[in-house]
Amino acid sequence: MLDNFRDAWDPYEPTDIPMFWHIPKAGGSSIKDAMGGCHRFVQATEFGVTDGHADDPEVAIVYPAVPGVADTDRSPFVNIDSTTVAGIQRAKELGFADAQLAQVVVSPFVFETNDLFTQTAKGRLFSVFRHPIDRAISMFYYIRVADWEPSYKPELQDWTIEQYATSDIVENNWMTRQLSNQLGGELTEENLKKAMEVVRNKFAVGLMTKIEPTMDRFEKMFRWTYHVNPPNQEACRERLMGGGANSNKANKKPVEEGSEAWNLLAHQNNFDLPLYQYIEQLFDEQESFVAGMPERFRMVDSTCCKCGPPTYPPEGFTCPEAVKNDGT
Repeated sequence: MLDNFRDAWDPYEPTDIPMFWHIPKAGGSSIKDAMGGCHRFVQATEFGVTDGHADDPEVAIVYPAVPGVADTDRSPFVNIDSTTVAGIQRAKELGFADAQLAQVVVSPFVFETNDLFTQTAKGRLFSVFRHPIDRAISMFYYIRVADWEPSYKPELQDWTIEQYATSDIVENNWMTRQLSNQLGGELTEENLKKAMEVVRNKFAVGLMTKIEPTMDRFEKMFRWTYHVNPPNQEACRERLMGGGANSNKANKKPVEEGSEAWNLLAHQNNFDLPLYQYIEQLFDEQESFVAGMPERFRMVDSTCCKCGPPTYPPEGFTCPEAVKNDGT
């Protein structure tokens, strides 16, 4: 099960490829943007196949244009799509993992992404988790206004949370289903047990309620340090860790624990709630992963390839190309 992923408790190997499981409305956008926009990592996401790269014959680093954005440096991506099953299959056929081009992979899938990696280039799973009721409330308020999303439901603008919680639109134990690989049908205690095993054995866990310490831990775990322009990179990181990348706080009304809405959502998350409690325990346990490592590890031995004169780490570093968007 998930054999192409390193065990979470195994020591870090430089050939490990970090694989971020992006849970919707759980703080993942902040982590994703910090990795891409602040650390300036070469990412594998859906964006790598835009701008005419969907049929590239071999795996490569590309700099797709961002539509409508002018005068900013483009970000580097690998020309695969890690967010669809077909994209994962294409990446496998192109020899994505052993090419060792991506510094981080982002995907909404867990089990399907096992095929992205190999025994000689293993993935390493990490994610940010959020309390299931808070996530469900956020999802309700998001999908009724997010007209750019496939999940957009404008009719929900006239609904109450109670209506949402008893409809067939609401998610049912989303995390347990994903982590036990059973998307439909009735769940049992066995699904919860399997989900707990998967998250314990394969995931470095972070918490949305502790987003900055979470990012700090990931940076230590994966030995992430700044090499482009450290002061700018740190300012970028502080912005994201403080405010969030995809927040819709202004639209939400609070839901009191014990209220009818809360209890209805708890019923839909009867397995996800104990799973999340377990993840909170794991977060504390996994502090041992980075025991003894320097604080603010991202600044340790940092270099600046965009400075004059530029500096580089001893092992070398490819500075992101200054490819400007033209705003078209």
